[in-house]
Amino acid sequence: MKVFLISTAVLATTASAFTSSPSFLPQRQQQQQQQRLTRSTSALCNSRVDSSEAIEAALEASKKYGPTSKEARVAWDIVEEMDASDNSNAYKGGEGSSSAEDQKEYNAKISELAALLEEQKAKVEKVKTLAQEIQAVKLAKPTIAASADSPAMRDALAKAKEATEQYGSDSKEAALAWEALEEVASSDYGEATK
Repeated sequence: MKVFLISTAVLATTASAFTSSPSFLPQRQQQQQQQRLTRSTSALCNSRVDSSEAIEAALEASKKYGPTSKEARVAWDIVEEMDASDNSNAYKGGEGSSSAEDQKEYNAKISELAALLEEQKAKVEKVKTLAQEIQAVKLAKPTIAASADSPAMRDALAKAKEATEQYGSDSKEAALAWEALEEVASSDYGEATK
């Protein structure tokens, strides 16, 4: 029998941790807090939660048990949770609550946007189709033909080699001769006109 009474007492004290009213508050304050919680979850869901009584209880617990006590911390946690559960701003309009005229303008802009999107939809589909058609086109790989062996190219190559042997590879004369060879080679438009 004693074990039953002790386990019941332990269960009752530990179960108070899961209630909405802390067990250290007097019975009257627990009832008031329970009524506040019931009221705040009823028809006033979108109104601001009144945490003034919870603040008073937290101040009282801070005075009675000390500001760093567990009781005071729990009381202040309750205040914090009540304030955090305040969703009243979510149900209010913005600073300039929209009037019927604003709503009409908004709806007109949304309709205009929908029309533009519908208009662009056909163009986007056309672009997708063209992209698929371009991907399907098979291009022949270009054949690389040997460059034409023109007499001007052979002559410029011979002059460049001769200038390099006579003046050295770092000389201005050799550099000019090699540039002349490059010009002759780049002026060969035979590959581009095929």
